[in-house]
Amino acid sequence: MRSACAACAASCPHDALSADEDGLYLEPADCTGCGACLAACPRQAISLDSLDAIVIEPSGGSPVAALICPRRAVGYGPCLQSLGLESLSRLWLGGVRRIVTLTAGCADCPDGRSLAVADRVADLNDLLADRGLPLLRVEPAQSVAKSVPKLMARAADHAGRRAFLGLGAASAEADGPSESALSRLQSLPAGPDARAAFAPRIDPRICTGCDACVRICPEGALTLIKDESGIMVYRTSPTKCTSCGLCMDVCGADAIRIDRQAPRVPDLRLTGYRCRGCGVEVHSPAGGPWDGGEAGGGLCPICAATSHHKRLFQVLP
Repeated sequence: MRSACAACAASCPHDALSADEDGLYLEPADCTGCGACLAACPRQAISLDSLDAIVIEPSGGSPVAALICPRRAVGYGPCLQSLGLESLSRLWLGGVRRIVTLTAGCADCPDGRSLAVADRVADLNDLLADRGLPLLRVEPAQSVAKSVPKLMARAADHAGRRAFLGLGAASAEADGPSESALSRLQSLPAGPDARAAFAPRIDPRICTGCDACVRICPEGALTLIKDESGIMVYRTSPTKCTSCGLCMDVCGADAIRIDRQAPRVPDLRLTGYRCRGCGVEVHSPAGGPWDGGEAGGGLCPICAATSHHKRLFQVLP
């Protein structure tokens, strides 16, 4: 199943990307390589060439990521548009607590005028604050020591500068092949009310208990398990959620939404019953309209939808 997500197209300040039911289209002539799509993509499915940041290792302090606007010095670091939650999390996990920027004037730039990096940094800092972790600061070079731009210039000529998205081989190996940096950061010790960037929420008032969302979630953010007391529940793990939206796309009852900057919701308890039509053991949220098959007169949602006169099988990827 293809996701209805079009975050990349919606974020493009030049309309170089467009999306419809047939797919995603890029108009290369309109693309400036600003990286807004990279920051917006929930699955990190987009990459851009030459996205470099210069990481300076000051003596006696944390590494500083120094970004030089490509319009200020052609061939250097990425536009701030490309700094999404994933790349910011990767920098933080690499030890960076401060990002120093040398820009060409974002307000007047056709790429930077829709800049949202301040909002992304604020979101990341909310996650860090909930976990009692040091915050990340982004400062223009003019607001810090005069030596910083010189350090940036020297680092730009240094052959050993690190890759922006990788922050060196050691960091890439530590991340592992599949777990995102944002997921790793959110998995750090935190209290029960700590927020997550994306938190799936199932509405028990309309959920039919079909399990489609559980089956399709590529990250395991939604699972069907037995809790500590042996009761079957839907459990959400928001630290794993990327907000790809597949769960919402597949839900025929529109029972799922993804909250942003929200804590994990409690387990959703399920009750089981046997459909009097097809004889299959099914389950649905306790206390909801489908509890015990009540909404369908003892029928499962599929038999109820087909008046129990057809043989219908639900096929999911």
